[in-house]
Parts: sequence; structure tokens; C-alpha cells
Amino acid sequence: MAGMFDLDATIIRNEIPLTEKFMPQNLLHREGQMQYLASCLKPVVAGRTPRNVFLFGSTGVGKTSLLTWMFEELEDTTDNVKTVYVNCWQNTTPHAIVSKIVSDLKIFTNPKKQTKELLEDLNAYLSRYDKKMILALDEVDRIQDYDILYDFTRSGYGLVLISNDEFALIDVDQRIKSSLSLETVEFKGYTVNEMFDILKDRCDHAFMVGAITDPLIKIAALNADGDARVGIEILRKAALFAEDESKKIIDKEHIIKAKKDALHLKTSQILGTLTKEHKILYNLIGKKENITSTDLFAEYKTITTTPISERTYRKYMTQLVTLRLVKADGDVRWRNYSL
Repeated sequence: MAGMFDLDATIIRNEIPLTEKFMPQNLLHREGQMQYLASCLKPVVAGRTPRNVFLFGSTGVGKTSLLTWMFEELEDTTDNVKTVYVNCWQNTTPHAIVSKIVSDLKIFTNPKKQTKELLEDLNAYLSRYDKKMILALDEVDRIQDYDILYDFTRSGYGLVLISNDEFALIDVDQRIKSSLSLETVEFKGYTVNEMFDILKDRCDHAFMVGAITDPLIKIAALNADGDARVGIEILRKAALFAEDESKKIIDKEHIIKAKKDALHLKTSQILGTLTKEHKILYNLIGKKENITSTDLFAEYKTITTTPISERTYRKYMTQLVTLRLVKADGDVRWRNYSL
């Protein structure tokens, strides 16, 4: 069994660049979004209220990475501001959101207080230390009560709202929309050449020299379909497959095998964040090569005792398409769905 733990065939010299923890020094191919977001947040440096922003785009296009990078830069530039990031899938209620903010800022208070009282404690803290608040709410469409957004704007917070869905806030009350006065920043999927640059940068940080060739990075970029998370996961899995075979170089077969695993992981992770109804609809489509919207909704209603409304059904299907879990062909009335 000699050589079982031999490190001669190691490909990965630093695994962090192949994870979501890694924050590159330069965010490639997001210069326009970076400049626009910076212009919206810049007033806080002068002690003024920043402009509220809505960031949208599918998964793996750099929304959260850019925001994290921007918050770090902002707090390094000025001590006028406190920044907090909240994922609204994990914190869906106003009380959970405000509690998360209070916890992150280490404000001493009773967490069993009502939401209004916690918000008063939070505002008192900001006033006492003369700080402005910039609050990022990721997956904002998961919030159960959008009135909390109105409360935040009335408190003078700068808001960065994030969603995969361009129309996530379409049903928000007009009173709240007016108070938000949102600037909008779109994040499109990366092109193949942009993805190549991103993956090449990660390889340079993560792999031993010569462990992968540029043509293979290009194949990974092609198979990522504009999603950096998928592309990075392809690289990570391909490297592990090569190491399992005691090889020092990644080959094409490793990339192809890794693609299947990466796409399966992405689908599983996204479905894990969705509702039971999303999953039922997805699984029904998976049982058919192709199904019309009318037939899908009719079949869905036969297998559930409390079906969602047709309007909610259309909203959920739009979300599945936006997340690239489902493909759609045809106009709204005669739409066909497939995986």
C-alpha cells in the first residue's frame, strides 16, 4: 500500500479559489456594474443617504461577489457606514431580517422583542455612533412582508436588493416602490470569452503550473453556460477526478465527466431553495420530453389538494425559466416547456 498518500500527483495547490469563499482582487468583466453601483453608494462617504439599487441576473453572474467586494471597499474608505448582508431565503420574515442585522452589528438587545422595537434599537445604535446603514437583501422576493422595505427607507437606510428575477418586485405595493425609487443594474450571463478569463484566473490561483491547458479551460467555459459557479465547479471536480487517477494533468475526459456533476449539483442546490410547488412542476416537466403550459397546469392540479392560482403558476414558471432549470418555447399563451 506504499504510495497511497503520495503527493506527487497533486494538481490542486490551493482549493480556496475553487470555492465561493474566494474573493479575487479584480472582478473581471463587471466594470460597468461596478462603476454604477459605486456611484449609487458614493453619497454615503459624504454622510448623505445613498441611492437604492436593484441588482438582477441569473445565478453565477457575479451579483453577490460584486456586492461583497464593494462593501469591503466602502468600509475601508470611510467609517461613516455600516454594511450588512442578509439572505432572505434564510430570513424570510421582517423579524428574522431585523434580528440578523442586530446580530451582525453585535447590538445588545433582547431578540424576543417585537420587530418594531428591534428596529428602534437598531436606529438608536446608528444614531448614537453617527453611522449610515447600507443593507443588502439577497433573494429579496422571498420576503413575506414587503412593508419592512418601507420601514427601512423611512429610517434612511440605503438598500441593495438582489434577485435572479427581473420582475421579482412587480407585485410590491406602489407606495413601497415609490419610497424605494430604485436604480436598476442588470447582470447578464458571461460570454464564453469572459468565462475563459475568469476560469483562467482561478486556475492560476488554484492549480499547479501546467496542470491544465488553455483549450481545456475553454471547454469548461463553453459548458458553464454563462454561470461562473458552474464553470468553477467543473474545474474543481475535473481536478479531483484527475488526482483520483494519480495524474498530474487534467484531460478532456475529466472535464466532460465534471460537467455532468457540476450541472447536477447546480440543479439540486437551486431546487433546494424553491417551494414545494416549484419542485412539483419541475418534476412533472422531467417526466415529459415536452409539455404545453396548459397541460402542465392541468396535470399539476390533479396531484395536489391545494393548487396554486393560475397567476402564481405563471410566476413560478417564469422563475424556473429565469433560473435556467426549464426551457421555454413559444409565446405566453402557447408556451411549451422542457428540461
